[in-house]
Amino acid sequence: MTERYAIPLDDLAPLEHAGGKGRSLASLVRAGFPVPEGRILLTNAYRRFTQEAVIDQSLLEIAKPEVVDGTLSFDSAARRIHGLFHASPLPDPLLGAVRNAYDELGGDQTPVAIRSSATAEDQPEHSFAGQQESFLNIRSFDALIRAVRDCWASAWSSRALAYQHRMGIDNAAVAVAVVVQRMVDADVAGVLFTANPTTGTRAEMVVNAGYGLGEGVVGGTVTPDEFVLDRATLAATDTRLGDKAQMILPGRDGGTRAAQVAAEHQRRASLSADQLADLGRIAVEIEALYDGVPQDIEWAYASGKLWLLQSRPITNLPPEPLADVRWDPPEPGAYLQRSQWVEHVPGPVSTLFEDLHMKRSLQEAWGRNLARRGNHDFADTQPPASFHLTTTVNGFAYRQVGEPPRTGRPRDTGTRPTRRRPLGTKLRVLRMYLTFVPRWRYIALPRYLRTIRTWRRLDPTAASIEQLWAGIRALSRADAEYWYNDGVWNAFALTRGTEYQLHNFLTEHGNGRFISGQLLSGLKSQASEAQIKFQAVAKAIRGNRALFDAVVAASPHRLHEVLIDHPDGEPARTALGEYFASYGHQVFTLDFAEPNEAESPASMLRSLHALLLRTDHDPGRRQLAVRRRDATKAATRYFRGVLRWRFRWRLWVARHYYPNRERAMFDLGRAWTVLRPLAKELGRRLAEAGTLHAADDIFFLTTAELGRAVRSLVALARLPETHRRAHYPDGPGLPGYARLADERRKLREARKRLKPPFLIPGPPPWSPLVDDSFDMEPDSAIRGSAVSPGRVTGEACIILAADDFAKMRTGTILVCPTTTPAWTQLFPQAIALVTDIGGILAHGSIVAREYGIPAVLGLVNATERIRDGQTITVDGDKGLVEL
Repeated sequence: MTERYAIPLDDLAPLEHAGGKGRSLASLVRAGFPVPEGRILLTNAYRRFTQEAVIDQSLLEIAKPEVVDGTLSFDSAARRIHGLFHASPLPDPLLGAVRNAYDELGGDQTPVAIRSSATAEDQPEHSFAGQQESFLNIRSFDALIRAVRDCWASAWSSRALAYQHRMGIDNAAVAVAVVVQRMVDADVAGVLFTANPTTGTRAEMVVNAGYGLGEGVVGGTVTPDEFVLDRATLAATDTRLGDKAQMILPGRDGGTRAAQVAAEHQRRASLSADQLADLGRIAVEIEALYDGVPQDIEWAYASGKLWLLQSRPITNLPPEPLADVRWDPPEPGAYLQRSQWVEHVPGPVSTLFEDLHMKRSLQEAWGRNLARRGNHDFADTQPPASFHLTTTVNGFAYRQVGEPPRTGRPRDTGTRPTRRRPLGTKLRVLRMYLTFVPRWRYIALPRYLRTIRTWRRLDPTAASIEQLWAGIRALSRADAEYWYNDGVWNAFALTRGTEYQLHNFLTEHGNGRFISGQLLSGLKSQASEAQIKFQAVAKAIRGNRALFDAVVAASPHRLHEVLIDHPDGEPARTALGEYFASYGHQVFTLDFAEPNEAESPASMLRSLHALLLRTDHDPGRRQLAVRRRDATKAATRYFRGVLRWRFRWRLWVARHYYPNRERAMFDLGRAWTVLRPLAKELGRRLAEAGTLHAADDIFFLTTAELGRAVRSLVALARLPETHRRAHYPDGPGLPGYARLADERRKLREARKRLKPPFLIPGPPPWSPLVDDSFDMEPDSAIRGSAVSPGRVTGEACIILAADDFAKMRTGTILVCPTTTPAWTQLFPQAIALVTDIGGILAHGSIVAREYGIPAVLGLVNATERIRDGQTITVDGDKGLVEL
């Protein structure tokens, strides 16, 4: 049987034969939608050409990037590949297939549109929009052959290669079909989205339209009209007219040309209300054809008739926005703040983390702290007598400010309360200085690590249901106790207190010449030690040229795979293993529903890939130490007499206690390395029983719901099998929990787009928590906390979550809500740091000082006011960000 290389457009070929665009158009044609007549040159034509031209293997070898100024460039590779596609003749069977396809559409002088249709394009996760080529108004067979070659070569363009490299798509797996269609000489054309692509609103459709061919709108060379349609009525609820100064028209001898649009047409809407309604109706039908998946539809009106040119899923469509979002306190008189522990939970939390860890484990540990002070009974610190110390508003974690009501027990009237004396206060402070750190280091930390080791010995797959459930609760309690009960809080309090005393001294006596960040930068910490191990991995890769070339050429998604497969990869594999053994437990968020750095290494490997491209990178620890010594000498010379001794004492105390905060924080969340496997195994068993859809759904049940699910499994396991079958024919699962978990998961995803305020409802009247002076700054500046000295001007890079790490650009200013230990990998690429949340002792400020980059934290709304790519100046001495 003769192999077919071209088929009619209504022949529904598989994706691997017709490509994404071809298959989508075929579906539209078969469903009766108005699509221009066409043919599809299948991917087997592409493969036969590359094989007979003997370029199929050389393509993979050539398609390797070059390092140019610290970035990867595919320009040279793309030019060489383009030459290969045009240097070899097409086999006669392919020429015949193209000729037949063209003749069936009218032959020479018939204008046709030629579009690439790659096998990896037009998927919800991979759009390839703008990567492959389209050629309009082709009017001869020779021009058609050139266009086909260009379409094939476009799979290897610099844009496509860069996209495939970034997304981890194997070049060898991409093949290209070519769609050949009758040309539509459009009067007006554009794009319709069946959901609002910016906000995610499904009740709105968005139409972009311009005069002439749609290439001007799609390619961004024309400012189009934009119409927002109400999905229910198909009427325009918002209309914004673009200038439409130009339009793209077919050229007389083929190709396209630009033409001016008459002034009266520029001021007029390009679509009528009836045309918009027709577009809306057909768009709803198309979306239904694709099982309700929101679509990105290209269309054109020619002589009053509507034509459909393409339909594909909207890529990276945001979740449906939440309606009527309010940021109200949980009860009258409550004041909430996103600080301290909450800084390590930047996004909306999972259900189980909120209920089990925040409202139970942390509450209990906090209550024991207060009870130990003697002002409260433990019962007074627990709901309902007390508020929840850590709570959520719209899924975001907040810390309540203040203490619960003190004990209501009657006083012993036989004793008179004694007045606290200054000497007693000094003794308490001295005891704090002498005991806080030892109690953390020798009591709280060993106790915490001992609990982790105990439960680590339990094999989750062999454990009973009761053991899994007990381990989850025990590890949550252990982590909460490590924060409050002689643990992180001890180290945090002394670090904060001594640094604050130094800061106050410099503010009062330094005449604005010194800040604490100058004197505390570059000190040894876990962050610096992690960077040393991180650098060791890069050094091991750079030490072998063949390995370096293989790693750089590979996508960051495949970096670990390359290290495993490469014969010279052993030293780098060892260094990477040592890094993860020491630092893999670091978390992007303290919410145990999210994986840690070792479980989700993609962001770290992307950072490593970026670091390898920077041959000039130097952590600069020596320079930091020199600058710190110079600042110390200058301050010592500046202060005289008693002030000098006071300065030296404040500085010594601050430096002595300063590293403890980061060292104590380093282990927070380590219990999750054991808790998560236990929880996922329990979730797997609940999914097996029918209670959940997937193991990870366990994180979206409350403690009570999970307890009930566990009890049902345990109780039913004790019953005879015949009894279980007779009375519980549908299994031991609890109906409704799977749906509930799905709903909560989707709600959490939608909440990720919200911007939580720093304070709810505002600063407490008795103790303002923030400096409101930022409100008095001009529109061109925002004020925050000066935490790391220096002044730098550069381009802002907005990173909102760990999912955005791949967007970090080397040599830019990192602007983000807050940072946690796993964010440290971004600091080598940053020249400054700006955050919404945080202060002088936040993780970001400490690491910024380690890297010697200016930092301003706690700007409240920096990620809203600063645009990605905007030029800003960060003044880490004044705590000011100039826009």
